[in-house]
Amino acid sequence: MRRNKRLLAAAVLLFLCVAYALAVLLQIMEEPAVSYYSFGLVVLCCLFCALFAEKSPAYGLTQLALFTTVCADYFLVYSDNVRPLPAMLFFSVTQLCYFGRLYLTDSCPKRRRVQLFLRVGLSAFALLLTVLILGESTDALALVSMFYYANLILNVIFAFVGRQDTLLAIGLLLFLLCDTCVGLGNLYAYLPVNEAALNRVLYGYCNLAWVFYSPSQVLLALSLLPRRLRQLNAADATP
Repeated sequence: MRRNKRLLAAAVLLFLCVAYALAVLLQIMEEPAVSYYSFGLVVLCCLFCALFAEKSPAYGLTQLALFTTVCADYFLVYSDNVRPLPAMLFFSVTQLCYFGRLYLTDSCPKRRRVQLFLRVGLSAFALLLTVLILGESTDALALVSMFYYANLILNVIFAFVGRQDTLLAIGLLLFLLCDTCVGLGNLYAYLPVNEAALNRVLYGYCNLAWVFYSPSQVLLALSLLPRRLRQLNAADATP
């Protein structure tokens, strides 16, 4: 088992080094290289999670979440023709997968019920609020985006409240910060805002969204690491 731990440590270290290199390169390179490095980082995180493969809802939902993230970023980052709507649909599935993991691994029945009722209520409220604010400007992208954002917020809250996995909680929080930056960057399409000022903040010195997004995907890919370490330790303790 010690050999397994050493191999796992080496794999994690290699993963972190490659992910860090890609995160730096996507900030300093120009297009089209940026798209390749950005998409490559997301694909790397999805593939790395397979290291924790097992027959469990936690692994299956996490792997599916990372796969749908890859699908979403294909439409946003890699594809020549950027298509936000299918991307946001895939991202919505991503957050529903993380919700499934949080819900199924939560040992508190009361908190599970609260999470379920809040998720239905907040999702409906987010859709209603979108229509009330945007009126005739409401479109499918706005509705799907608000549904996604509401579920991401709840995932962050319950990941911290449940205290199930620190890596998962921080990863989701960084995911939220990334998408807040993205949302602000696209706000001009729906509301009268100073687009130039927003762009200076979001892209003036670096791509702020990816400052949050890169580590978020790395942490989410690593979020099953504590579970695997507990399994290895338990195997060591077995006579």
